[in-house]
Amino acid sequence: MSSSTTVGLTELAEAYLDAYNSGDLERITSFLSDDVHIVHHNRGVDVRGKQTASELFAGAGQVIPDKRFGDRTALDVIGSDSVVVRHTFTATALGDMPGFAAKGEAISLELATFLTFRDGLLVEYHDYG
Repeated sequence: MSSSTTVGLTELAEAYLDAYNSGDLERITSFLSDDVHIVHHNRGVDVRGKQTASELFAGAGQVIPDKRFGDRTALDVIGSDSVVVRHTFTATALGDMPGFAAKGEAISLELATFLTFRDGLLVEYHDYG
């Protein structure tokens, strides 16, 4: 793998995570491929397609508007099109979120997030933690 590939993937992952943290739905979905697959392992989330993913992000924004990734400990390129990010997801639930939190509860999840890109767009997203 060339260093330019590593830099490109790192920058792409950083840009996606910045978009996610912004809460701007249009900005977030601009990174998604039409056939994106998003899975939050251990949380019961498994969606396919840009429209369904957009609905997932919109719904999450209503219940946990302060959601964000932070406290990054690593962002490593693990293949020609993939990275793994070790970081913490934090938010406060404005309503009950089965499998995540009760209303008013602070959420803090240490995650390993695997991101796979194709042609500059996110095609696979897997959270573990």
